[in-house]
This record gives sequence, C-alpha cells and structure tokens, in this order.
Amino acid sequence: MKQRLSTAEWTAELNTDVCDEYNNAELTLELRLGFRQINPAGNAASGTYHDYGDPTEPNRRIIRWTPGSWATWTENLVSSAREYWHGHFWLVNNFPVHEYDIRGTRYRPNIWCRCDIRPVTIDPTVYGPWDVHYIIDVVRLDRTESWFGSHSRLWDSRDTEWVRKARDSRGRAIMQRAHVHEVGHLLGLGHVDEGTPHCPIGGNTNATACYGVADSDMRNVMGNGMARTANLANPWRRAIIQMTGRGDINTLTDWQSKLQRHYPRTVAEAAANRSITTRPHRS
Repeated sequence: MKQRLSTAEWTAELNTDVCDEYNNAELTLELRLGFRQINPAGNAASGTYHDYGDPTEPNRRIIRWTPGSWATWTENLVSSAREYWHGHFWLVNNFPVHEYDIRGTRYRPNIWCRCDIRPVTIDPTVYGPWDVHYIIDVVRLDRTESWFGSHSRLWDSRDTEWVRKARDSRGRAIMQRAHVHEVGHLLGLGHVDEGTPHCPIGGNTNATACYGVADSDMRNVMGNGMARTANLANPWRRAIIQMTGRGDINTLTDWQSKLQRHYPRTVAEAAANRSITTRPHRS
C-alpha cells in the first residue's frame, strides 16, 4: 500500500508494499525545487548582484549562466544534497500500525527515511503557477568573488563547494557545503541551537550563536558543519505522525529516530522492546 501526504514544504509517500522479514516501510519526502537563473542585467556577459538580494548589501560580480554550466551545477547540487539526506535515518515503530503476516508470524515495520529532490528549471519569462514546493534564485559568481550572501531562497554557484564556516574551541576548521544546510531548512529544520536561551525562537535565529556554541553543535549540518544527528529526522517524524495519527513530535520516544538500520520486529520482539540492528535469522 502507498499513502501520500502533501504539505507546503514537501510531499510524503509511505510505501508498505516493500515490507517483509528484513525490509521496513519506506517514507520518502519529495522536494520539488524550482531553480531560476539570475543573470546580469540585459543578459550581459557580466554584472553585479547584491548579497541576500538586498540593495542595502554589497554588490558581488556575477556572470551569465550557460546551458552547460547550469546543467552541471544543477546535477551536482541535486545528487550531493540527495546523497546527504537520503537513507540515513530510521524511525522506530512502537505503535501497532502497518503490521503484516508472513508465514504465520506477525511483523511490525520500522520506517526507513528517504529523500527525493526533483529539480525544475523556472523560465523567468513564463508566469506560473509552477508545480514546485520552493522557487530558488541562483547567481553564477565571477571567479574573482570568494563570498556571496546566500539564504534559503537565493543561492550561488559555489554553494556546492566546501567552505570553512567556523573554527571550534581548539581552532580546528569546521567545513560545510552550504546547499546541504539550506536543503535542511527546506525540509523544515531550524538552526541547531534554535530554542535555546542564546537563540530564542522569537529572536534573530540567524545570529551566530544559533549555529552552535558547543563544538558538537557547531559541527552539526544545521550549524556550521556536516555532521548528522538523529534529530535531523524530525521532518520524517512529523510526516509519519500525520499519516498514522499516532505519536507526538514533542515526545522523543514516539517514532524515535536512529542513525543505524533497525530491522522489522516481530510483535513479540516489539513488546519486549528489542532493537534488531543486525540482520536476524528468520525461519
């Protein structure tokens, strides 16, 4: 059975047809991203564009996109962002939902979290509506530029590159590929320290402290680094809670997220609160 849920952020599909003694249900969050080229004025070969698209911010030198450079950038961005967010999280199912029988044994599947990013090139001369979740403007930086002020709806051609974003308490560089961080925002994630006293929800959540104060938080992908933590699966948790009507996003034991594969459990194994993390022998 396949079940779909559409929100403004993403489209979710839960597939239980793949379930057996070894394979969990699959929950895919699909992001349809509309990329729109920002070229120099008058379609000139070169020009300028403001950081953050804000006329009060500094101008940076940009150059015109070519079909080849656009195709290469799009392919690189989509493949690397998908690789980061796809298939690295599992949600533990402690509810009697989507259970199934195989040869007289009843199983309860966990949830394998998948991500599908589908790019659409937006023609700025054509009026929508476009069948996308987000429209993102993209500038192509001149080779003389080393920095550009991007945000979740304005990216630059170098956002796929590794950049030093900060240093930890011992002075070691913390590196990040900015587009992976921004896709996290599109999935619905905030900065790593949002909700803490030094980064209150009602305050400026783009303040430096919101990207992490402790080294481990700074290294998180929703901070300044690329590290994965289990709470990054919260978008999938929200989806499965809505789709099953079971659980509470604020209760960390409901659909608890894991960074290690958890195999489907028999009902008896689930009742005993067993975690099956190595391939079991099923008769």
